[in-house]
Amino acid sequence: MLPDRSNGQLQWRMVEVKSAASVKSHYLDDIAVQGFIAAHSGTSLSSISIAHIDTRFVYRGDGNYQGLFREVDVTEQTRSRFAQVREWIIGAQQVMALMEEPAIATGPQCANPFPCPFRHHCHVAKEAPSYPLDHLPYFRHTRRSELNAQGIHDLREVPDRYLNDLQRRVKQCSIEESTFFDADGAAADLAVYGFPAHFLDFEAVQPPIPLWKDTSPYQACPFQYSLHVIDADSKIEHHAFLDLSGNDPRKCLVESLVAHCGTQGPIFAYNATYEASTIAQFAKQFPEHGVALRGIIARLVDLQPIANKRFYHPMQQGSWGLKSVLPALCPDLSYNRLEGVSDGRAAGDAYLEAIASTTTPERRAQLHEQLHAYCHLDTWAMVRMWQIFRGGETDLTSVHKIC
Repeated sequence: MLPDRSNGQLQWRMVEVKSAASVKSHYLDDIAVQGFIAAHSGTSLSSISIAHIDTRFVYRGDGNYQGLFREVDVTEQTRSRFAQVREWIIGAQQVMALMEEPAIATGPQCANPFPCPFRHHCHVAKEAPSYPLDHLPYFRHTRRSELNAQGIHDLREVPDRYLNDLQRRVKQCSIEESTFFDADGAAADLAVYGFPAHFLDFEAVQPPIPLWKDTSPYQACPFQYSLHVIDADSKIEHHAFLDLSGNDPRKCLVESLVAHCGTQGPIFAYNATYEASTIAQFAKQFPEHGVALRGIIARLVDLQPIANKRFYHPMQQGSWGLKSVLPALCPDLSYNRLEGVSDGRAAGDAYLEAIASTTTPERRAQLHEQLHAYCHLDTWAMVRMWQIFRGGETDLTSVHKIC
């Protein structure tokens, strides 16, 4: 609330500040309620705005963040919705006056735009299916709603005519509680790639407020990588980079990456599109390494499409993310065993904590160990997947092929 005396009397500018990069529809709902309450409590508002982060802003490294936010005036739009807000308030009061909770079926509204805090309460009386429709990959929401209306909530009961080949595979594996593994196909996919075989993964931070010169809000800034290398004699080496100094880590990371990737052999990644775009950005930022970096991009091989095509276990729940595939493929490996950092979001949070000036050396050392263990597991998981897919020893039980 900012005081405004531009017309000779005290009024207020209401500015709703958001960390998002655009004005979302539910922000307009929020500010309509706030504007209604302010206006009807005697507060004179001269304007109503939403301020969001402007991703076009480029930080110059000089401590000046002027221009980080973009302010959007929604005064008239907000005031035009006051009658609607009044109806919302009346409706809410009527619900609060009920002696019994309303009989409303759970549905998409329970998670839009955010998960409802009562969703677990509402699901208590509902028996959750063992294999919900949500586990069908790429299954349209409209089709899911149509089946729910027919009383079909378990993917094993979905008629095949509604499903594509991949979805039918998920259905069959769920019915049989068995694993699909096209071992011959996976081995053939990988047979064309020689040695040394590299396995690469980055960790990045995307701060809303840029930390380093020539970066923008939410720009992905890698601060860590893990790289396993296997030669033709099965000798395994591991290389890693992690900088918790708080300085811009990218130049040193690139120099280390170029040195350890060499010029020969495939570089495997999981969802390699991310690695390719990250390295392409490095090539623009550090043109002196452009040739080497573009050479690395040309050697990238994505393991995810191979897993998607050749492997499925019901515990994946319709997902081929590395953390979903790994427990089924390698039961002895688990992200759940990691301490502190077990996913990408946690890694970013741990990094920001580690570089903070208030973080003690002891805590920084602990975070360094956790970040190293997490990124190491990402590439070691790919090594194990590669070994199994090439025809190595598997840990799988109840494996069958589906033609």
